[in-house]
Amino acid sequence: MLYIDRFFDPIRDLSRRFDSLQSTMTAGERIFALLDTPVEVQDPPNAGELPVIKGDVTFENVSFHYSDDPKTVLEIIDLSISAGETVALVGETGAGKTTIVKLLARFNDPTAGRVLVDGRDLRMVTQQSLRQQMGIVLQDPFLFNGTVKENIR
Repeated sequence: MLYIDRFFDPIRDLSRRFDSLQSTMTAGERIFALLDTPVEVQDPPNAGELPVIKGDVTFENVSFHYSDDPKTVLEIIDLSISAGETVALVGETGAGKTTIVKLLARFNDPTAGRVLVDGRDLRMVTQQSLRQQMGIVLQDPFLFNGTVKENIR
């Protein structure tokens, strides 16, 4: 019986390594697909750095529709959130909750109106200076192997 276990140990080890390789290849495909995604929002040449933010957020007459769909997702949204205030965006699927977050993170620009952080129009600041000061928690969490600290980065 001992010989049989010793005989199958390398096969089990090889099977575990193959499983790990498949998981790594799948993760690699996802990463490359993300890296190949075209950038829709460009910083204007005169975009400045966003100084350390306090956190006041304002949506002024914001409307939005995706470039491939003329249907308006958000129409004339006025919203003001003070720094430190907790807000929950709730509603039916397709109501625009995710779109509001995408506009705030500047993954998209509004088709009309302005999104302001501390009174600064987000279209006039670099995306990097904005996103360095922002954290987003998605409703579908993705966790990687590692510590909590490594997952937050």
